[in-house]
Amino acid sequence: MKFKPMTEQDYQRLGETLSQLAPQGAMSLEKLDGFFAALHAGPEAIKPVDCLPTILGAAFDDEAAFPSPKAFDKFATLVMGHWLEIARTLEKGEDFHPWLDADEHGVVHGNEWAEGFSEGMQILYDDWTLLFDDAEAAGALAPIMALAFEHHPDPEMRPFLDGASAEQKAEWLGEISASVAQIYHFFAALRQEMEDAESEANDD
Repeated sequence: MKFKPMTEQDYQRLGETLSQLAPQGAMSLEKLDGFFAALHAGPEAIKPVDCLPTILGAAFDDEAAFPSPKAFDKFATLVMGHWLEIARTLEKGEDFHPWLDADEHGVVHGNEWAEGFSEGMQILYDDWTLLFDDAEAAGALAPIMALAFEHHPDPEMRPFLDGASAEQKAEWLGEISASVAQIYHFFAALRQEMEDAESEANDD
């Protein structure tokens, strides 16, 4: 699919549709952004069409969720557009800016974004262990995982039992962009190594 930059209106429509479907378990735009970031930065890019059941929740199987097939197609086009925006950003080495929504008080939390990233990691979880096992590279996940598990139901899974300070939260949020870039380059380098090894084997 040819890249076509998303407009503010495109994002407004995408966000509104996801919000309308939230009661059926659809992701928010913030969570979708984190989810797609993980799929792109991780071991192997996965087509968004294969992830629509995860993105939409129960709405995926609900024929009444969209007023018409055309409406669904428009939604899928917007999802693909955002997917391509992230792909282009990472492939070109541009700064990645996570989509982080503020609450009613104007405070940005980033938890939904990080939860989306964590959910994206589950799809190829076994391959993500390559990052976990790399002592130097694994640190890139620290701020994302801290945000993802900040309010986990199991207290033992939380980075801070009594909650993180505003300063700590700001630090985690500020590290997201660099973390995504580091993770992307880690797996891109591994893929290149595998391609080079295959090429040498074929030459032999």
